[in-house]
Amino acid sequence: MKFTNLALQLKSELDELRPISSELELKIMQQFRLDWNFHSNHIEGNTLTFGETKALILFNITAQGKPLKDHLEITGHNQVLKTIEDLVKTDYPLTENFIRELHTILLKSSYEVDAITPDGQPSKKKIEIGRYKTTPNHVITKTGEIFRFASPEETPAKMHDLLDWYSKKLITPDLNPIFLAAEFHYSFIRIHPFDDGNGRIARILMNFILMKYGFPPVIIRTEYKINYFSALQQVDSDTSKIEIFIEYIAENLVKSLELMINGAKGNIIEEQDTINKEILILEEKLKALKSKNIN
Repeated sequence: MKFTNLALQLKSELDELRPISSELELKIMQQFRLDWNFHSNHIEGNTLTFGETKALILFNITAQGKPLKDHLEITGHNQVLKTIEDLVKTDYPLTENFIRELHTILLKSSYEVDAITPDGQPSKKKIEIGRYKTTPNHVITKTGEIFRFASPEETPAKMHDLLDWYSKKLITPDLNPIFLAAEFHYSFIRIHPFDDGNGRIARILMNFILMKYGFPPVIIRTEYKINYFSALQQVDSDTSKIEIFIEYIAENLVKSLELMINGAKGNIIEEQDTINKEILILEEKLKALKSKNIN
């Protein structure tokens, strides 16, 4: 597996550069967190731009004309990322309770969304935080077929089995963390245990596993989301093709490792296309506001 092997080689190169100074590591992780917050939420339909996301996270500046829900999604997601950044440095276990706690932090409070009844009538559906789904969920594939996830009745048992599988994998000789993280992500998505937030939680848990083994987080960029969904759907059609998804994750992990290695060497880690005029304008507004308050 080309990218999996390359990722493992790059991880060895990164380990040789460790320990990284706390100041440099903080800068590197801040960039990862900004990218992760923006892309993971944007994939799910969040309308905040990268600049607006950065302004909200770093300066608590809200974007005019954008929904409150979009701001809450970013701040909740960022809070989750800060939580796991701390926990990966400890022996904190991955459990069902932990997953539900992350879901609660992510979504913050229950809310209603538009829904369709089985007979095609418009309705409302309440999204409960930290609780497994109470109604079925599904996705329509690119071929127009309906792919149904685990039923609400099946979900508790399937989640129990997933965490049991994970615990047993942890003590497997010659464990490959990339395989473990990618397979956990896929299995979690296959269950889709919550009414909302499943994609974001799946990517968070995958990276929680990777980061516990010293890898940087995988960032699934919004411009490549079609490839991401395609990799998932190929395994849906034939679970024996799980290597397709593992390799896709490994390919993106390689990019993160290269970024972290460059950062560890003291090179500029922030991509030029993210340093845009929008964020500079917002920063100037913040400085002007602070100056006005002082005067």
